[in-house]
Amino acid sequence: MNLLFKKKSYSFKLSTKVENSKTTFLTKFGWIIKLTINEKIGFGEVSPLLEEDLKKCAKQLDMIPSYLKLFNLSEQINIFHPCIQSAINSALAEINGKIIFKENYYFDEIDKTAILLNHENVVSDLNEIKKRQSDIGKSLTIKWKVALKNNHEEEASLEEILSQIGNNIKLRIDANGSWGRKIANRWADILKDNKNVDWLEQPLCVDDIEGMKELNKKIPIALDESLLKFPNLIDEWKGWQIRRPSQENNPVKLLRELENKKALISISTSFETGIGKRWLYHLSSLQLQGPTPKVPGLAMNKFPNSFLFLNEAKKIWDQL
Repeated sequence: MNLLFKKKSYSFKLSTKVENSKTTFLTKFGWIIKLTINEKIGFGEVSPLLEEDLKKCAKQLDMIPSYLKLFNLSEQINIFHPCIQSAINSALAEINGKIIFKENYYFDEIDKTAILLNHENVVSDLNEIKKRQSDIGKSLTIKWKVALKNNHEEEASLEEILSQIGNNIKLRIDANGSWGRKIANRWADILKDNKNVDWLEQPLCVDDIEGMKELNKKIPIALDESLLKFPNLIDEWKGWQIRRPSQENNPVKLLRELENKKALISISTSFETGIGKRWLYHLSSLQLQGPTPKVPGLAMNKFPNSFLFLNEAKKIWDQL
């Protein structure tokens, strides 16, 4: 039995640039795919972040024929980039009823997702967020991407931030793998007794797993990039995991983990359209019902007002 495979490309600009210690994101490119079999339709999104991965996905998508053999399809596609595998497996899961999306998930309010601080003016940005927070009277989670300035300057900002946040504000700090062990241990020592800190995210390079295991004894350490390079860590790492379904080769595994109440998982965006966001919303809802609920990182304030971000896959496809 054959599946009909179709793809369409998309691009959009984020409302403001997002920087980390490795790169800057402003314009996002990707593809929406549609699989059809016996009038059943499933949609997926190929959402690479880096230019080298974008080029690789473009070449590999052109290799995929219009008709695919359904038998053992997941095994047939394991030669492709994980983002392509994720899209195809996502679409298959929708066709097979392994995931059933809701019409609404309500992640558009300020307290329902982590808020990314502007690294250029973190303290003033925090003050603006606190003003909005006081209006709604709810707890908030903020995320700060570090290793973008010299460490002395960022430590000064950290001291000021810690003096200004109360118990109703949680802090996540993301170094994107740019610290060495000396700086990472210094920050861990500063933060280890602070109950406002959710975790340090990917403080060391992706390969330094032993270093992060040692840090995890002092303070919660969340792996991100390391999980993508070494997928076996998903089953082995005992600390927090930042999971990005569009970057994993089969998000159904993540779906099952959350349905089975696996702890210490946090859901994060790779700047997907509404197609990929359906998975982010659904998985985030499950995570919040699990044993270690944490608001997801969905970057809601970074997306333009566009049909691309509707929660209706068919409308997105038809308008592309």
